[in-house]
Amino acid sequence: MQPSQHINLDKARALIVDDNHQSLDLLVGVLTSFGLRNIVRKASGKDAQEELRYHPVDLILANAQLPEMDGYDLIRWLRREGDEASRQTPAIIVTAHTRRAHVEKARDCGANFIITKPISPAVMLERILWVARSDRLFIECDAYAGPDRRWRNAGPPIEFPDGRRRDDRSIELGDGQGQDMSQDELDLLIKPQRSPI
Repeated sequence: MQPSQHINLDKARALIVDDNHQSLDLLVGVLTSFGLRNIVRKASGKDAQEELRYHPVDLILANAQLPEMDGYDLIRWLRREGDEASRQTPAIIVTAHTRRAHVEKARDCGANFIITKPISPAVMLERILWVARSDRLFIECDAYAGPDRRWRNAGPPIEFPDGRRRDDRSIELGDGQGQDMSQDELDLLIKPQRSPI
């Protein structure tokens, strides 16, 4: 984000879902530093589901691994069965497990993005701003409901030839261990890329 750009998240309402209270506190601290003041905390997917039935939010951050109903199932439920007004709510999966199967599961459940733990505030802000400015279509069909993911194989949008947006910060990512994917690989898998239908 350019220093001259200003965003106002003061009136936004976010839902954070994580069964680890330390993670909840960390995420609340990060979102509060961005100017968010109305943050709802839930410790399970079922509790989050009840919250979403009666109180719409502007952003969802859900841990992938939750008791009873995991973050993937929560977002899948939201996209398919949630209140009509809430189905297109931006939803971000937060996880320490970034193997390709987990990333594909996040994409396929209808998540807008996946962010790796440990959380980087810079990456989180970039993803939230990207989702807020995104004009991706919302798709609802028998097999999938969520942000349009039919952009594969043509690379990033033409106006971003290096795969980065003009307002992205340059950031070094740590090395993955084992079969984990880097944040760049996650972004390439999750972010829209043009593909013929």
